[in-house]
Amino acid sequence: MITLAPQEMCTGCGACVFRCPHSCIRMESDTIGQLYPVVNASSCVDCHACEKVCPVLHPPILHAPQRVYAAWTNDDVQRSTSASGGIAYELYRYALSQGYKVVGASTNPDFSVTLKVASKEEDIIPFKNSKYVFSEGYDVFSQIREGLEQGEKFLLVGVSCQIAAMRKLFARYDNVVYVEILCHGMPPFDYLRQHITMLEQKLQQKAHSMSFRDPKYGTKTYTFTLYDEQGDNIYAARTKDGDSYQYGYHRSVSYRENCYHCPFAKQERVGDIILCDFYGLGKKTPFFYDKNEVSCVLIETTQGQSFFNSLLSSNVIFAEERTVEEAVNGNPRLSRPNEKTTERLKFERYIIESQGNYERAIAPLVIAYVKTLNRSPIYYRWLGLKSRLNKFLKR
Repeated sequence: MITLAPQEMCTGCGACVFRCPHSCIRMESDTIGQLYPVVNASSCVDCHACEKVCPVLHPPILHAPQRVYAAWTNDDVQRSTSASGGIAYELYRYALSQGYKVVGASTNPDFSVTLKVASKEEDIIPFKNSKYVFSEGYDVFSQIREGLEQGEKFLLVGVSCQIAAMRKLFARYDNVVYVEILCHGMPPFDYLRQHITMLEQKLQQKAHSMSFRDPKYGTKTYTFTLYDEQGDNIYAARTKDGDSYQYGYHRSVSYRENCYHCPFAKQERVGDIILCDFYGLGKKTPFFYDKNEVSCVLIETTQGQSFFNSLLSSNVIFAEERTVEEAVNGNPRLSRPNEKTTERLKFERYIIESQGNYERAIAPLVIAYVKTLNRSPIYYRWLGLKSRLNKFLKR
């Protein structure tokens, strides 16, 4: 009998579904909206192909960072409308110019997010900006394999567990560059669907598009927005405004269970190139440029360095080499996964009690969070003094 990854570790990547030669496995949602593979035991022939390709059970080779850059696109429009420095977009654009096909995350009309293949520049526009929700790659795997078998080159961009899955699936092909988007965690899509439905009912308006880091408000503000079919903004809120979805994501409360045990959240990574925000930039070594809208680029392999050097020589980006220490110290997800907070543990109980009702489960946590934001500064000074006193007494 086959043994898949335990639920607390399963990323929902779907590699096992794709690799199964008899289509014995399908992805199904559990009672709280998380997708997991389910095996049809009656048709399974115990070939164990699914086990062998699982990136959790049999992780791909990991690589330590060789170099780190602070970088951004020289295109001011693209930089201002990208999540950080616009380097992902320039990687897409450069790859297309060199005959690659590229894979990135795109939002669908129902607000779900899936990986898609692009072969021309207009197709990569939906790949821009952050998608703070679980994204599926199930349908794209067959397109990638077909293209690779025909000798096509691919730039594959995804979060850590997706890149790990694709490395396992396409390990025998050399004409692939893997770009890993650093991930904090991925809430199930059902939570986002419920949230948008709630807002539509409250606003009495239908949402047509959304953004998690709307450039209209500045991507660094992390403003979640909804627009109607005419392009009018019907909703805009941040975590501090009490938006329940933003709270769940940015306070690390609503992720899939595996995100808190992620085996890929470490310095050694699965991608050739890693992209993330450069939170620690300039904290120890001076940085003489504007720190806003800057991408942190970690080079993990010789292939990644070669591809990035080619992009750099095209003069469409600026890059300054920084230290690995600066990047790692400034971004905890480069060394460890998110730890479970008290709020997360409460949410786990609430989401089960509410039978998967996200808004009902998250509401008491959001209310408590907003109350703390409205407390007097004296309260926080007291907390700081109390913390320092406790540390002193423990010496």
